Amino acid sequence: MRIIRTAVGADLATALAGDPLVVLEAHGCRVIAVPELSETRGAGGWCDGMSFHRHGTLLYVPTDSKRQNFTVLHEFAHGLVQTDEDALDWLGEQDDPDQKLEQLCNEIASRLLLPDAVIDAVVGGGPLVAAHLTRLADTTAASQEVCAIALARRLPCAGMVLLTDRGRHVVVRAAVHGDLRFRPRPGDVVPDAHPLRRLPAGEQLRVRSFWAPPWGTEQETLYLDACASTHRTCAVLAVSDLWKIDVLHLSDPDDQVPDRPQAHRRCRCGFNGSVAGYPCPRCSQPFCPRCGDCECARRDGRLVLCQGDGCYLRVAAHDIVNGLCSECR
Repeated sequence: MRIIRTAVGADLATALAGDPLVVLEAHGCRVIAVPELSETRGAGGWCDGMSFHRHGTLLYVPTDSKRQNFTVLHEFAHGLVQTDEDALDWLGEQDDPDQKLEQLCNEIASRLLLPDAVIDAVVGGGPLVAAHLTRLADTTAASQEVCAIALARRLPCAGMVLLTDRGRHVVVRAAVHGDLRFRPRPGDVVPDAHPLRRLPAGEQLRVRSFWAPPWGTEQETLYLDACASTHRTCAVLAVSDLWKIDVLHLSDPDDQVPDRPQAHRRCRCGFNGSVAGYPCPRCSQPFCPRCGDCECARRDGRLVLCQGDGCYLRVAAHDIVNGLCSECR
């Protein structure tokens, strides 16, 4: 992710993935546990923390789980966005910038906790399965919710990574990728006839399934791979049959996933050829299959490294005065 590469750097990003609270403290942030903070802050109310970047202070609600790691990195991400000109320009173009800001900070926190190399080591060549989520949560500093966000990015088609409460049969977290007809929200009830309701603890399931909203009679056909623990089910649902569940597919051609757009890409890394994939939503240019960059990368050169003692931020040039960014002056 560009903002992590330019504003954080590889060494700090690697350290943050191991122990965010300790590493942020070591880099000059005051990270303070405040149990009295409201848990309904932010668009969607999922991240329970606050940040005061001019004072170098992050507040978070302490938990007995790994959730607090995500919270402090989410608040850290707010500071990165505040000093990134491209991110601020993109947010200014959105219909709901507050919600998009929270989503962007969620994405940054997720990528810091679960770098691509860590996910590659678990998922390998795929296909993605529910057990990958539990394995990541057991071996990293990321919670299951954060693992769901990260793994949803690896879906090759529209779908979602879903966590549900087995006792109450409600959605805990749904990380959606691509365009689904129905997008579950935390607290939504698992449909009455859904196979996740019947999955025993310790068991796995792979079947053609569906998802439906709490209202109406419509539903969307989805393929399901799931596993269950004592308290939760973890599931991957996809519009395509990633696991060869159906021997013969007789779907209407109109229901098939459309071919990805084709384009030509000439990149600074030396790549020059055809690419297939959806373009960057900001610059509308295709991503390079070799280095992963779009045309937004050329604007990274405008960012300047602050020379302040212990400061690791790269900021827009106009924010630098006498070598110092606005946070250090």
